[in-house]
Amino acid sequence: MDLTPRLEAIAKSIDECYIIADIGSDHAYLPIYLIKSGQAQKAIASDINKGPAEISKSRIKLNGLEGYIEVRIGDGLKVLDNGEADIIVVAGMGGLTMRDMLSESIDIARGAKRIILQPMRDSRTLIRWLVENDFQVINGEIIKENNKFYEIIWACYKENSYYDRNVKIINESMYYKNTPVLHEYINSKIDEYTKVLEDLKAYNTPNILKRIEECNKELEDYRKVMSWLSLNVEQ
Repeated sequence: MDLTPRLEAIAKSIDECYIIADIGSDHAYLPIYLIKSGQAQKAIASDINKGPAEISKSRIKLNGLEGYIEVRIGDGLKVLDNGEADIIVVAGMGGLTMRDMLSESIDIARGAKRIILQPMRDSRTLIRWLVENDFQVINGEIIKENNKFYEIIWACYKENSYYDRNVKIINESMYYKNTPVLHEYINSKIDEYTKVLEDLKAYNTPNILKRIEECNKELEDYRKVMSWLSLNVEQ
């Protein structure tokens, strides 16, 4: 079974585990792959809606894996018991949704050996929540798929893992593996904010001036990160 580049990156990062839970599973592609490859002994594929869950059940049956993958319908991590899953994967949702999901079921999130998150947006807010709640960001990576950038974050709960949890500002790029794709991502952010600032030049309202100040700060931060990362690029 072929996985998309982002799901492949998640799959490659998983060593042998007993139970993996794929929350918001996209037709159970990842659980099926991990069971077939022997990386997981059992899996839970969940979705909040019945339709996608039924598609997952059909695909699992087609692969003859009914005894290995359980499909559950429910909201976020609430489908799991404390300590039930070694690894929890949440992919393809917004970062704010992920933050709220983890917050509502924080004991379940803390009980997993590892949490793998692939937010579609608002990754900075998600990382800030992880840091403030003692989830250690183990690794992060930018994956390019169909000319779009996707962010993947690996984390685990470790009490008192950060000396200062009162983090006000986080640049997400500082948490990601230093690769050429990360540099491409940062350059796209620099281009994005440069264009926004150019478009805002013609306006002079208080709200626009505040937005210009915010964009200038973002632009400065990304340039600083790029300067730091450029000293050591992993190939």
